[in-house]
Parts: sequence; C-alpha cells; structure tokens
Amino acid sequence: MKSATTVLYLLLGLLLTASAMLIRSRSWYTPGSDFGYALGLTGGILMLLLLVYPMKKRIRGLQRMGSSKPWFIFHMVCGVVGPLAIIYHSSFRVDSQNALVAMSAMILVAGSGIVGRFVYVRIHNGLSGQEWKLDDLEGDEESRSLNFNRDMHWAPDVVAALKLFRDRTRDMPAGKRAAALAFISLPVREWRVRNACRRALAGHLDRRASERKWDVAKRALRQRQFERIVREYTAAVARRAQYGAYKRIFALWHVLHLPFVFLLAASAAYHVLAVHMY
Repeated sequence: MKSATTVLYLLLGLLLTASAMLIRSRSWYTPGSDFGYALGLTGGILMLLLLVYPMKKRIRGLQRMGSSKPWFIFHMVCGVVGPLAIIYHSSFRVDSQNALVAMSAMILVAGSGIVGRFVYVRIHNGLSGQEWKLDDLEGDEESRSLNFNRDMHWAPDVVAALKLFRDRTRDMPAGKRAAALAFISLPVREWRVRNACRRALAGHLDRRASERKWDVAKRALRQRQFERIVREYTAAVARRAQYGAYKRIFALWHVLHLPFVFLLAASAAYHVLAVHMY
C-alpha cells in the first residue's frame, strides 16, 4: 500500500511538472484571460477558506459544528489546491513586482503549512486532533518490544541492538546544543540500526531457511515480516524520544505561521487591487 502511494505521488508530480513546462512554453492562456482569471479567483477563494479551520477552533459558535477532523482535512485540501490554482493562474511567469511579492508570500505560507503538517502528525494520533501522550508512546514501544522478544529469540544480536538503541534514546541530553544535535542525528542513528538489523536478520534467516527447508517465497516473506517488526519498533522508540522536541517546535510554528498568513493576505489584496486598477 505504501509503495503504491509513493508511485501515485511520483506520477502526480511528473504530471504537474510536464503540464507546467507545456503551459510556460506554449502560452495557452494568460493570467488576464478568462481561464487564467478563473484560476486566480478559484485559488483566492480557496486560500480564504483556509481561515475557516482556525476560526472554528477559536470561535465558540463554530466549535459546535462537527468534529475537527473533517475541517482539518478540508483545510489541508484548500492549502494544496489553492496555491496550485494560483501558480497555474500565473502561467508560471511573474511579470510584476506586486505579483512577485504575492507569489513569494503564498509560497512562504504553503511551505510553512507543509512543515506544520509534518510536525503535527508527530505529536497527534492521525488526523483526529487527539494528542499523543508520552505514556501511550512508551506503551506502544513496549508492546512492540514484546513482539521481538517473543518472535526473535533466535536472533539475540538483533534484540540486543534494538534494546541498546532504546536505552540510548531514553533520555535526551539536558543541554540545548547537545539536545539539538541528538534530535537532528536521531533519524540517522535509527537508519543505521535498521540497516544493521536487516543484515543480521538476513544471516539468521538464511540459516533457518536451510535448516527448515523453506522455499524462496517463504524465506522472502519471513524477511519482510521481521524487518517490519524492527522498523515499527525503532519508529516507536524515535517517536517517543522526539516527542517533547516536536511539541516545542509546534508551539514555535504557531507563533511564526500567523504573521506569514497576514503577510499573504496583505500582499494578495494589494495584487488584486493593482491588477483591477491598472
């Protein structure tokens, strides 16, 4: 399923890139043409609708209008489709200073939204809006620990490597600089542990396949199964270790994102005014 999603995103990216090259080279429309204007209007409306989700969280009357999940999904859809419509409205050209300012502000807000989404999913349980608790993350880690202790007793070096990774990430360093370095380097350490475990698992499974007369398909299936156990366990350990840092980053993101939105609103309003007046 994950590989199919990756292929879909890759194909979508290639389609958008190819269409951008064609539109820019062949000049099928201009921002001031009927089609270009409609794209700009659509993108502008979608960008305005982005404000509905934060308003729902802050205005008491709107808080009763259903759960946050569908509103958040709507917010993300508008945050992707709206900027895309604006970019296509420009026909991939920026011919004036006010258009450059408005486009730069939009890209800044969209990029900030992508960063916020990345951080959000690391401190919340899916799109439900329910924040992970540290006890939940540690419990998740322990449940996966039970799996490899039970199912991988024949690979004690793999189990030892996973336990060592857990113990070394249990407590982040106290100093700000050391904590920042540990936070940044954790994905690399996680990747190294996974690769080392994958190589060790391959050797153990080759011996077990020979002893138990497994065919090629069963041997490959076992490799995928145990690699998944390792991957899920290291991910749970890393998520627990980075939880506090991601919460602080998300709080800082909230402070920075709002001025970006105001900058976009002001630059977009000036752009629309300038286009219609001149």
